[in-house]
Amino acid sequence: MTDRTPSAPLSPCCRDVGATMIGHFVTRLEVEAAKAGGSLSAATIRALAQHFIAAEQGRFGTYYQRAWDECSHLREALHFEHARKRPFDRALMRRFSHLFPPRLFDEGRDGVLSRRMIPGFILAIDKMIGPTRRERGERVCADILLRHTSADGVCDWERVHTDPETIALIDDTLGAVAQTFGDFERRRAWVIDLIESHLAPADHPTAPDAHWLLGQSGFTVLMRALFRDFALRLQADPVAARAVWGDAAFASIAQFLHHLDGG
Repeated sequence: MTDRTPSAPLSPCCRDVGATMIGHFVTRLEVEAAKAGGSLSAATIRALAQHFIAAEQGRFGTYYQRAWDECSHLREALHFEHARKRPFDRALMRRFSHLFPPRLFDEGRDGVLSRRMIPGFILAIDKMIGPTRRERGERVCADILLRHTSADGVCDWERVHTDPETIALIDDTLGAVAQTFGDFERRRAWVIDLIESHLAPADHPTAPDAHWLLGQSGFTVLMRALFRDFALRLQADPVAARAVWGDAAFASIAQFLHHLDGG
């Protein structure tokens, strides 16, 4: 697998903006040249260009906007693909990605959370699991990614997310996170503060999430979604879970899940 982001095909709308405007200007030059006997001086061409730019801005405003919107969507898609080069983070956030607002080529749906929280969330996870687990997660996910990538470099992300090794890796990570919540309220406050103090800049001052904060309610929604499948597996086979984690760790994880459910 090549370590590259596949380049998106150039948008026809973006590609044609220059060609369209040049075509219109050439037509204007031909008309003016015919009026002047077949030739134009450099000064005349320069004056025509300045007049053309000033006169045509309003006429092509809608066309410019459509081209800008389409190119912006493509740029966002490329940014999204670049973010997916970190498969461990992507696999972890897949557990709650449906809580983000809808976005082109993305997994968002509900819009309860803001993507501005991602830097702080990743930072909080790293501090809770430590560098050794982070490095192992990156290494294992790189191998899983390779397994589900075709010869031409296209990754089947759905298979990555549903791979049993991915599921086991993320569950192991969540178990480690849960064990850091011995003092639940204190750790909750720490996570909320860390995320809110590392929010990515808003796309625009008037963006829907420009003033978004996680808060306790957002923390609960986030954590319940993040731990949902993990908790169900523990509940389905607590004997196997105890065998994996040991009695003390299992009790710590169970206590965290109890707090998360409002207990």
